Amino acid sequence: MVSPIPNRLIPAEILTTSHYIFGQIKVIQSGLVGMLTDTTTSFIEVNDASIAPIHKPASVVNYTAQLYMVRSEIAVVSLRKREYMGLQGVLRSGYQRLIPYPVQISTRTYDITATIEWSGRFEFPALIAEGTSNFIFLYEASLTAPLYPDLKIESPVMLLNRSFLETLIVTK
Repeated sequence: MVSPIPNRLIPAEILTTSHYIFGQIKVIQSGLVGMLTDTTTSFIEVNDASIAPIHKPASVVNYTAQLYMVRSEIAVVSLRKREYMGLQGVLRSGYQRLIPYPVQISTRTYDITATIEWSGRFEFPALIAEGTSNFIFLYEASLTAPLYPDLKIESPVMLLNRSFLETLIVTK
């Protein structure tokens, strides 16, 4: 008899265009990146979720033991550890030398200062169109919301939904 793959809970801060959610994302063995790129589902499950409006992130308006979120509506996922991303976030194919590129990113709601790791010369068309993931990996990231000064998140790793990306400046 084969035992089922155990689910893990990963603490994360999740931002939509209107809400700040803190909770634990239920992931399978492939990690968070595997969950976010899974083509068989369009949602994620968040346990022990605290929900606050982005204009008052410290004012929790609701708490629920189980929350379902549509993946396409997630703007940013902030993680405390790089390992929480799963193997896709840690391993790269082949022997590639990754070059850190400091960037400034703007979305409709958020401004992010971070580093993108890229092999070779940075190519924006490849970043925005290639691969199966709708999320861009950002390292040593700092997120602010110009219209909501109470919201500021600093994290070793963030995943940005590329459909929310408006501008990107390479500051190197």
